[in-house]
Amino acid sequence: MLIRFTLIYLFAPHIQALLRPLTLRFTKYSVTEAKFLLHLAAGAYSSDPEKCVLKSLSKEEQWSFQSTVSRKCDVFQNSCLFYILRSDIAQRFIIVFRGTIKNTQLMVEGWQSLARRKDFFGVGLVNRYFFQALNKLWPNIEPVLKDSTFKMYGITFTGHSLGGALASLAATRTVIENLRTGKQIRLVTFGQPRTGDYQFALYHNAHISYSFRLINGHDIVPHLPPCSKNKSCNSTAESKSKPCVEKNGFSYHHGIEIWYPNGMSDAEQYVECLGKPRSEDFNCSDGLKFHMNQYKRCIKDHRHYFNISVSLR
Repeated sequence: MLIRFTLIYLFAPHIQALLRPLTLRFTKYSVTEAKFLLHLAAGAYSSDPEKCVLKSLSKEEQWSFQSTVSRKCDVFQNSCLFYILRSDIAQRFIIVFRGTIKNTQLMVEGWQSLARRKDFFGVGLVNRYFFQALNKLWPNIEPVLKDSTFKMYGITFTGHSLGGALASLAATRTVIENLRTGKQIRLVTFGQPRTGDYQFALYHNAHISYSFRLINGHDIVPHLPPCSKNKSCNSTAESKSKPCVEKNGFSYHHGIEIWYPNGMSDAEQYVECLGKPRSEDFNCSDGLKFHMNQYKRCIKDHRHYFNISVSLR
């Protein structure tokens, strides 16, 4: 009996760690939906998104392409792109945004992340590059959302990296302008950088409940731009970072993080990050410390979701 108790005591922490991803689920996150949307997000990087994603579309729901729009969105004439799908069977649109495609675009994004943030229709501050990029695309998105023929259709927004940031802003703007209710909107992003500040996150979380950010392992992009850290917090392990501070004016995530700590080979091995701080759960990926010798892994994790190569870079 004593031996059995000792074994349980010694191995309990390891057993708990193994079982953690298999605990009861508390959100409406769907692996099936996420895999489908990941194929669409990856297809946005193609020179011909329509041809690329046709095989991913459900024949039962009869998805059809509505439009693909590309616009110059920065001083180096880099382009931002989205495309729209519609299913009259599902009564839903899917709006897919492309991520970063060139090093010059990445450079401008980084530079603009240091610039003063832009007010987002009074609900918070957001990254200047993301704000300006969405403004370039919005005139081609808004008419679809305003078409009274489809006012009862739900909208799913998705994208990888920069595309995830644009999807988040588009979803939030749709609610702000009363083009759809929050209940009609779904947002699922992959490797999304921090997009707005804490005030923006509060508004987003209050109005859009179906909002999931997927993070693959050590993908570093979701940790950029850096949040304001709680420097008074003493981490219990050297490998841990410090938690984000819920502070207006500083970069802060919104939505629910779905973290795949050990990669995405097994799509069911994920953690629903519902701890504190909200949307920046310190027991999930935000607790990681990133080191220069991990650079290749961090980039690889950003470029691969569900073992699919996503971006061109």
